[in-house]
Amino acid sequence: MYANQTPLKEPKTPTVGSLFAGIGGFDLGFESAGFTTAWQVEIDPICRAVLADRFPHAQQFGDVRTCGQHNLSYVDVLVGGFPCQDVSTMGKQRGLAGHRTGLFFEVTRIIDELRPQWLVLENVTGLLHSNHGTDFQTVIQSLAERGYLGYWRVFNAQYFGVPTKRRRVFLVAGRGRHPPIELLADAATVGQFSGTTGPSEFPCQIDLWPSPTLLAGSAVSQIDISGSSLAAQAYGRNQMVNRQRATDDHGLCLGLDASNFAETHAAGNAVCPQVVAWIARYLKHEF
Repeated sequence: MYANQTPLKEPKTPTVGSLFAGIGGFDLGFESAGFTTAWQVEIDPICRAVLADRFPHAQQFGDVRTCGQHNLSYVDVLVGGFPCQDVSTMGKQRGLAGHRTGLFFEVTRIIDELRPQWLVLENVTGLLHSNHGTDFQTVIQSLAERGYLGYWRVFNAQYFGVPTKRRRVFLVAGRGRHPPIELLADAATVGQFSGTTGPSEFPCQIDLWPSPTLLAGSAVSQIDISGSSLAAQAYGRNQMVNRQRATDDHGLCLGLDASNFAETHAAGNAVCPQVVAWIARYLKHEF
């Protein structure tokens, strides 16, 4: 017999806290990699209802400005896609001085209070050149002053098995330690990727061409300008006519009722879970 045997400890399941959670794109990605979502902060009540249904084990909170150490538990990883409206090319580009993208400073306040081991933040690529790059410099400096070291990188969802072009900048940082190097550099040779290089041969089959959409090639689901790729469905028009319209609130969204619009809006704001899962799998090795 052996005396003083120490029982083996079960591997720890690392926890995640999600700011600006939306419908849980960040959370889905991390949970698929073996993390557990402890809490989520989301101001939209419809999205919060989705979170409560899909993440019943997590606490839900409404406003990042009223959250902190007094009501949020410690988590190993803090994630969040803070609002992009003030750095987007579609907005007025007020940058971090804007009241929405400026909520980044609420993130730093919560970081000060909780001191998580890892941070994963996301935003549109407009953050990189907002105010001639000074806004992104402020983001990096704010985290560095708090002892966080890391990398930033632009990922496109179309290279993670998602049929749409969606370029977003992700920033991964650790408290007093660098994240895994694989998050910065691809650990594979060019020959491991599928596909061939070289000039295209013409003519090619029409179904291999992207439809001439208003935003050409940005999504396979978009309707082409000429209508040549539309598919007719029996009684489809009758169903469309009988659907509730939302023209009063969303003038351009003809044919979408309130629930359709809410779902589409939430999906458009969501972080791509497949990209997040790729990041989370590397961070999981740190626990």
